[in-house]
Amino acid sequence: MADCSHCNEVLASPLACGGCESIFAATSILSPFEIFGMPISARIDRSLLRKTLLKLQRLLHPDFHGSAGEAMVGIAEHNTAEVNAAFELLRDAAKRASWIVEHLGGPSESSERQMPQPFLMEVMEWNETMEELKEADDADQTKAGIDELKAELNTQRAELIENTLDNAETQLNQVAGATDLATIRRDLNAVRYIDRALSAIAAIELNLAQAH
Repeated sequence: MADCSHCNEVLASPLACGGCESIFAATSILSPFEIFGMPISARIDRSLLRKTLLKLQRLLHPDFHGSAGEAMVGIAEHNTAEVNAAFELLRDAAKRASWIVEHLGGPSESSERQMPQPFLMEVMEWNETMEELKEADDADQTKAGIDELKAELNTQRAELIENTLDNAETQLNQVAGATDLATIRRDLNAVRYIDRALSAIAAIELNLAQAH
């Protein structure tokens, strides 16, 4: 990390100095990791991420820079938006792994849409179960089915996330025999499917609650 051009203290972020509380307009496109002064890694310290967010939000608050003129307020507002966007990506394990895949030259969501082949049979079964739950008349039976399906989906999601983080980390570290980036992308596509399925289940739960 570079030193502050005003006080020479090491910058916690290229956007602001915690020492003299100066703020800076970015001279290049910064990665989410650069904004938070973190090395690129699939796994991060979430407490440190949150702590850094609060520090940067305080340093960059537009009201704090009002006396410095309209241009400086504009920089503060822009930097705050950049920090918030970076935080939303870094705190989400799936989004973080997805960013790393593309950063390393792997396929994007739009260029690789497939899911792991073994996962597709489970998808068919889950889709059938959701259709049955939508048409079920017994509220108690429907709720039990929803709870069972949610538990299965959440378990699968947690396992997929752990695998993608492990595999993304080995790619970053250039470990011999590491899982290829296309495979990681397909696992992330499976996570996206599960997220959509959980949203659909939430809609079923809402309809069930409204009906009773």
